[in-house]
Amino acid sequence: MPRMIGVDHANHALTFGLTGVVPTVPEIFSPFANLFPVRSLYFFREGVLRFFVQMEEMDGTFMDFKNLLMGGALLGVLAACWEQIKALGWRIVGLLIRRIEIPSEAAHQALIAYLVTHYKRWGNYDRLYGADFEHMRDGRYGLVSYEQFGNRALIFWNGWFPFLFSNSQEKKSAQNNQQQNYPTSGGPIRIFSTVTFLRGTLDFEKLLREACEESNRLTWEVNSAQEQAKNRFAIHHVPAREQAEDDWDGSTNGLPWYRQRYYRLLSHTPDQLGKAPTHEGSALGNLIFPKRVTELIREIELWRSNRDWYRSKGIPWKRGWLLYGPPGTGKTALARAFAEDLNMPIYVFNLAQMSNNELMKAWTDMQVNVPCIALIEDIDNVFHGRENIARKNSPLSFFLPKRSHDGEQDNDRSRDSFSPLTFDCLLNCLDGVERSDGIFTIITTNDISKIDPALGQPRKLPDGTQEFISTRPGRIDKAVELTYMEPEDKKRMAARILGEFEQAHLEMLAFIDRYPDLQETPAQFQERCGQIALACFWKQKQERELDLPKLQRLESSEESKTAPRYHL
Repeated sequence: MPRMIGVDHANHALTFGLTGVVPTVPEIFSPFANLFPVRSLYFFREGVLRFFVQMEEMDGTFMDFKNLLMGGALLGVLAACWEQIKALGWRIVGLLIRRIEIPSEAAHQALIAYLVTHYKRWGNYDRLYGADFEHMRDGRYGLVSYEQFGNRALIFWNGWFPFLFSNSQEKKSAQNNQQQNYPTSGGPIRIFSTVTFLRGTLDFEKLLREACEESNRLTWEVNSAQEQAKNRFAIHHVPAREQAEDDWDGSTNGLPWYRQRYYRLLSHTPDQLGKAPTHEGSALGNLIFPKRVTELIREIELWRSNRDWYRSKGIPWKRGWLLYGPPGTGKTALARAFAEDLNMPIYVFNLAQMSNNELMKAWTDMQVNVPCIALIEDIDNVFHGRENIARKNSPLSFFLPKRSHDGEQDNDRSRDSFSPLTFDCLLNCLDGVERSDGIFTIITTNDISKIDPALGQPRKLPDGTQEFISTRPGRIDKAVELTYMEPEDKKRMAARILGEFEQAHLEMLAFIDRYPDLQETPAQFQERCGQIALACFWKQKQERELDLPKLQRLESSEESKTAPRYHL
């Protein structure tokens, strides 16, 4: 018996409501014609026909469900391919717009300072204002208000064409495995800022080159008349103190925050800010040292201003002094006086809180602000010989990398922020492969016996005479002992402090002659003279206050005698 097979075009929504080819009823039932009774096939056929009729009536509902499924599928495709779609979109936009990313903090700071100074900016932008405590030249200490640029998006104008500078502060994955100044290879790269502009409207390479040149010029021009009118003296703590971290704003050009051009001071000028001199006149002139030390001070003044001479002779343009002696002999005061009088910034290092990597980075950063002074105080509290004792008993020592039995470390200590500073790293910074020209290093200690000879100790001549040249020039050139005051130096200090009080001055001179062998540090003798001078000053002030009413009465009586009298 031949089978009857046929097809019809229908518009039944079997799955997605799509128009297609649907088998007819004879085609469906023909295979079962010989297996089931005709009555059973009849009822089954009626059920199938009723199902198609109901689907026809519910066509609208199935269409809504179809649209929902299609929308969800489309969103899924977009989510899965979003990165590729975004990359394609940027490529299309990139045909007209160019976006430059800046992954260097130094370049970010130099660029925003240059843009703020030399380019016109759109006035309608999100502003960032603040105030920080800062020292002032008149000796006061107070809040300084400012507007800060670089942390918000800015629109600048290059002629008629605008461009966008934004501080993204974002991190993105590295696209290669090169380690370019990042702690781990292939790690995240921090993008400090971006510059977006129309292609052909901005020469960014020229812009960045000029910004870096101007930043260098501000740092290097220390001998010009304009720079000499400003005070380069500033105190930098390394590592930065917690309360001062924001003040320096992480700047790498060595200038204090208020001299950075991405700050706009609202109520002060940069020349009005900074630490005031501690003395009137010369700071070194107010310090009293033996003649042999005073002659060495003149040597540093010559070093400061004769860089070309050192180069012509092939002598490294750097100096290193070790100041040793009892506490209170003026070691720190001498270092600060050098910085004030020679107009140099001073970097105060706290080696106990530093690792190898931190010290090497800080020592390199000083190069942009030379000539400068690197002060390492009380090194005997950090190193006994070559052993770092500062973190020996620290609770964090448990987490420090250990040495294996063969003497090798289990990992790289120089990259561990919790690992203590090593002595060889300090030596390499002072006089290693990379020469640190322009740095005057001053190291102080109260106990010379704890200084390793590789750093530099006082050297003795064959006849037993001790000279200033150390055992390791290049790291420490001179070892200078600052000890108790000599009688002649005491008399000089007494004349300066007690000179206006004649009787007290004479008594102090007699006291010095009576006890010529009395050991006193400059701090101790200054305190002795200061107490006597303060007592004399207070006595004079009280006498003047008591004599003032008498003087006023005397003047009034004289006026009454000379006044004309009138008679009625």
